[in-house]
Amino acid sequence: MSRIERLAPIVAALCVSALALAQGPREPSVNSPAPAWLGYAVMFLIGAGVLGVALYPVKRSHMD
Repeated sequence: MSRIERLAPIVAALCVSALALAQGPREPSVNSPAPAWLGYAVMFLIGAGVLGVALYPVKRSHMD
């Protein structure tokens, strides 16, 4: 393995991390938070979907 093949991944990782550090921190956008009822509605839909799939009848008559 040549020296260039060993150093290329190290140099690439350093370049990517330098780009990430040069950007600086972003300020979070908290202008309009989502309403609480929307979170409850999404949780209800996901729970109903999981429960519906769990209770869906399976046709395995050849295995019974």
